[in-house]
Amino acid sequence: MKRNKKKPRRILTAHRRQMTLERVRERGVVKTSELSQAFAVSAMTVRNDLNALAEQGSLVRIHGGAMAKGWLTNEPSYQEKTALQLEEKRAIGTKAAQLIKQGMAVFIGNGTTTMHTVHTLVKHPPGRFRAFTNALNHAMELTQVPDAEVYVLGGYLRGVSYALVGSLARGALSGIYFDLALLGANGVSAQYGVTIPSLEEAETVAEVVQRARRTVLLADHSKFGVVTHGKVAALHDVTTLVTDDRLSEDHVRTAQQMGVEVVLAPPQPSTNRNS
Repeated sequence: MKRNKKKPRRILTAHRRQMTLERVRERGVVKTSELSQAFAVSAMTVRNDLNALAEQGSLVRIHGGAMAKGWLTNEPSYQEKTALQLEEKRAIGTKAAQLIKQGMAVFIGNGTTTMHTVHTLVKHPPGRFRAFTNALNHAMELTQVPDAEVYVLGGYLRGVSYALVGSLARGALSGIYFDLALLGANGVSAQYGVTIPSLEEAETVAEVVQRARRTVLLADHSKFGVVTHGKVAALHDVTTLVTDDRLSEDHVRTAQQMGVEVVLAPPQPSTNRNS
């Protein structure tokens, strides 16, 4: 009788672990809490599953979950990211644009969320200010902002993100300081910090953080608990986090405990998909 009771459990465990692995490969990163809820099992059971899969070499364990092997440096193209979390990014970008005031020197990093900030500035210019960017597509859009003086960093152009990076870009930052730096990210973690897939790009943005009086991170809820290859900054180096209202209370509380101001931007659905 005991053997009959154990056999279904082993099959269930194997099936659950296979589903877990498929989810990791599909999403890149999964959280323990999400798997616990999805499979209606305890967090301890999920951790055991993840540890077993990690020992098999099927995935990589990270704090609070797991990531697919090779995902650290895998980077979707700018076009692929444009449609992801669209309403959240639009709301975050709009809210962040309100932080830019007349007379400021502002660095606007590359990314699909910061592009929504640029779109907002075109519609609602803050007056004369200096805009610095390392993104060619952002620079072109910024020329449409009335009274904006646009400065572009030189460097190696990464086609996947339209960012200019490398030693030339870092050299262009020499002797320049910013009132405000608006930055995007691929991953945000209390333990591992703010990260992006490209190491060269991370080195350039990290230099910007050192030169900004105030660093504002624009990141929707899907970026939290994710870790990618290059560290831009520790989370406590961020002055303000602008995110959407789907971010969990735990993440909000953790950021606030690290001294980060958290600004929530509830998504406002729009029929205009070109903005």
